[in-house]
Amino acid sequence: MKVKRRNKLLKYLDFYKLNYGFRQPYQVLVDATFCHHALSKRIKINDQIINYLDAEIKFVSTRCCIMETESLGAAFSKTTFVLKSFAVHKCSHAGEKISGSTCIKSLAPQSRYIVATQDKTLQNWCRRRPGQPLLYFHGVTPVFEAPSDATKASVNEELQRQLNDLGTLKVESKEGPVVKKKRKKNPNPLSCLKKKKKPHQEAHKTDFESKKNRKRIKIPQHVKEQLKASGN
Repeated sequence: MKVKRRNKLLKYLDFYKLNYGFRQPYQVLVDATFCHHALSKRIKINDQIINYLDAEIKFVSTRCCIMETESLGAAFSKTTFVLKSFAVHKCSHAGEKISGSTCIKSLAPQSRYIVATQDKTLQNWCRRRPGQPLLYFHGVTPVFEAPSDATKASVNEELQRQLNDLGTLKVESKEGPVVKKKRKKNPNPLSCLKKKKKPHQEAHKTDFESKKNRKRIKIPQHVKEQLKASGN
């Protein structure tokens, strides 16, 4: 496989992994037209598809697809044999005679199936259904088709919805919850009263002030000398 083609395939697989949760082993839902084409081109489905997708694959068919092919007679016995070689999904159509394509349409939305078909009508149904991968042969070359317009539109709508939700959350977080302002309380009237001075502090202050206010008398020098002389 060429590098460019390989890179496209990986891109498509990653798209379905990211947006629709597809995981290995990939489940490939095969119908009779896919098997019949492979037989006519001598293609070994298991080897060719596993090598193409380069991944773990689980091939699945349905009871309705097998019964439809059996009803076509001996000309399609080999196609029936190939279908029976795959795991059979037990659908809910027991006792009903419905086409293989109708059965596949009812099962595909329930699980993450890659629908493998050469049926043009079924291929178009896959393209219209968002998130439905499609696999078919172009001659002897397997083709995993690019995501359809319906699939890409669905993904874009989901991304836009997520962006809108994120924007709403950001606006709400910026606004924040409404905080009720606390009402300013009036001061306690008792705290506004002047403190009373204690009696012993008042007395102490009075003694100190009286000592502080007492004037010191200065005696002249000649008076001091006379006092000394009279004392002798």
